[in-house]
Amino acid sequence: MNNSPVKTIAVDLMGGDPDPGERLKAVKQFVAKNRSIEVMLFVDEQHHQSNATTYSGLESQQIHVIIAPQQVAMDDAPYQALRSKKNSSMSLAVKAVADGAADAVLTAGNTGALVVFAKAWLPSLSDVDRPALATVLPGDPKPTLLLDVGATLDYRAEDLFNLARLGVLAADQMLACGAQPEVALLNVGTEHIKGSDTIRQADHMLQNADLNYIGYCEGNHIFEGYADVVICDGFVGNTMLKACEGLMSLIAQNKSPLGQRSARGGFKKLLASISGFNFSPSQYNGALLLGMDGCVVKSHGGSDCRGFLAALERTKQYIK
Repeated sequence: MNNSPVKTIAVDLMGGDPDPGERLKAVKQFVAKNRSIEVMLFVDEQHHQSNATTYSGLESQQIHVIIAPQQVAMDDAPYQALRSKKNSSMSLAVKAVADGAADAVLTAGNTGALVVFAKAWLPSLSDVDRPALATVLPGDPKPTLLLDVGATLDYRAEDLFNLARLGVLAADQMLACGAQPEVALLNVGTEHIKGSDTIRQADHMLQNADLNYIGYCEGNHIFEGYADVVICDGFVGNTMLKACEGLMSLIAQNKSPLGQRSARGGFKKLLASISGFNFSPSQYNGALLLGMDGCVVKSHGGSDCRGFLAALERTKQYIK
């Protein structure tokens, strides 16, 4: 890990859906505001050659361009990427953290490949063998740490139990809520008979653990500050997160009847009052991969300049 006052973020510029130019604009804006942070910018060789003029004038004291022979596509199978794309921009960016050249890595790319590369290049912090992506969501009266939001789609009961352990450790730092945060398990209802066998087994394990476990919660509870930590498998967490983003975008546009009625009814003002919520899902972009010995951050694949800039700012906070 870089121990100098200047911190370094390794950015995989190639990962994500929009043109890399959006992410590059975010990097430029970020370093202009953060003089104590340097960026290692990993770009694909073909993209670099096609945009030679852009990159020729980019090198500075804060931005260092590293050309990679390959890039990971959004539809690449994760383990196939590990086998055949070890020299990709994503892989080399993660390696920069493993080698101590960077304090954190940020990508908007293929989530599965990122998790596989992280497990390949970084040591695990504990006996938890399935890392999880965690993100902080706004709420009233307090924010909530939600995990997993996409690192692993299918969990066993013991994996959900381990998620709670990770969440408790992370919440103390990410939420500053103390060593005994309230933990809830996301379910389709709060009654003890609800949920799949896996959910009910995890609930039983959590009830008998030395954790401040308060039982089940439902999706509508998350933005109500119902618990400090809410756990679920990556399939549920990622689907819920994207559904919320879609709803917020629909309302924000004011083009739909829902958005127009919400605006007239003062719904935006209500949301704006919730824990600093500014009615922009991009503000909360940047999920932290928990369980690995290194700071690995996943940005939304569809992030524009504003969203990626928010992910860079979050990465700075994660480093701290």
